[in-house]
Amino acid sequence: MSEVAVITGSSGGIGAALVQTYMDDGFFVIGLDRYPSNNTAISDYASSFAELDVNLHTFAKENSFRAKILQKIRGLIPVKPTKLVIVNCAAEQILKSVPEISWQDWEASFAVNTVAPFFLVQGLVKELEETSGHVINVSSIHAKLTKANFTCYAASKSAIEALTRSLALELSQKGISINAVAPAAIATDMLRAGFIDSPEKLQELNSYHPSKSIGTPQEAASFIKAITDHEGGFLTGAVLDIDGGISARLYDPF
Repeated sequence: MSEVAVITGSSGGIGAALVQTYMDDGFFVIGLDRYPSNNTAISDYASSFAELDVNLHTFAKENSFRAKILQKIRGLIPVKPTKLVIVNCAAEQILKSVPEISWQDWEASFAVNTVAPFFLVQGLVKELEETSGHVINVSSIHAKLTKANFTCYAASKSAIEALTRSLALELSQKGISINAVAPAAIATDMLRAGFIDSPEKLQELNSYHPSKSIGTPQEAASFIKAITDHEGGFLTGAVLDIDGGISARLYDPF
């Protein structure tokens, strides 16, 4: 197997769907997550999946831990891979009002959502360059359109979009394509957690989207993989929305 995908947050909603999508296409997948996968379908692809127990907060902050994880990843990548894809999908979503937010909340949000993706790409630049690889940073609609209590999350997702553009400026000349995908509401556990006190509003959320539905993890995973299937390096530095049309809708009293 010479095509490899490194996926952070591989046990989460979109992450698990990404693992399945890439394995279905014959990729060897390296999953990074602090929680073990509960994806029973992975057993059918036992030789196609390797899982590393990684706390991305620690990965972002501690040089020795980061070096150890990067060494493990390199050890799992086959000799002379034909393609390397990195999808930075893990996310820390802290929901607090402005008076409640602490320095630790800022640190955790940016460590996982922005800094860890940078160091993962930095650590695998050589392998990405050798394969004209692809990087997808999973952002969020909250980078542009947000709401109360999402301050840390929205700021860190805006930062990952800026990081995507900056990385593209420097690394695209090496043949590496680096883009971001910004989903709106996707039916994941993280989304449901934001509606834990008002489950009826989660149902109402469907009607707010022009598509009349929120997205599924499988839709998001297929969209991301289609981008990394794209040949050539001209698509780079872009932020691509998958949002059911909601970012095109203006809500006002008229």
